[in-house]
Amino acid sequence: MASTSEALRTGTPLLVPTFADADYTQRMTLDGRVFTLHFTWNQREEAWYLALLDEADVELLSGIKVIANWALLEWYKYDPRLPDGEFFAHDLTGDGSNPGYDDFGVGKRVELNYYSMT
Repeated sequence: MASTSEALRTGTPLLVPTFADADYTQRMTLDGRVFTLHFTWNQREEAWYLALLDEADVELLSGIKVIANWALLEWYKYDPRLPDGEFFAHDLTGDGSNPGYDDFGVGKRVELNYYSMT
């Protein structure tokens, strides 16, 4: 399996659609397996959080803060239930701050990408 940094350098990103809705889920196929992504907005922290569920909606991870320009699954690679790739929230402006409520999504300041490692 490739390292996270290698996948981010050489992999082709899959743009993950995200929305300005305070609590929503979406199903995606990542590396041949179906996952549910659950996004929530924490108003007190002014931060987006991600939870990842398997095909049967069993929670695999929760409370993953969406941090700009950071590999979101880096610390969880020991868990074989997770997708093989990596989520990365790209700040397209170079601002470096974490995404706000209205600037997280396709064509916005911060876009979420998934990089396959297979």
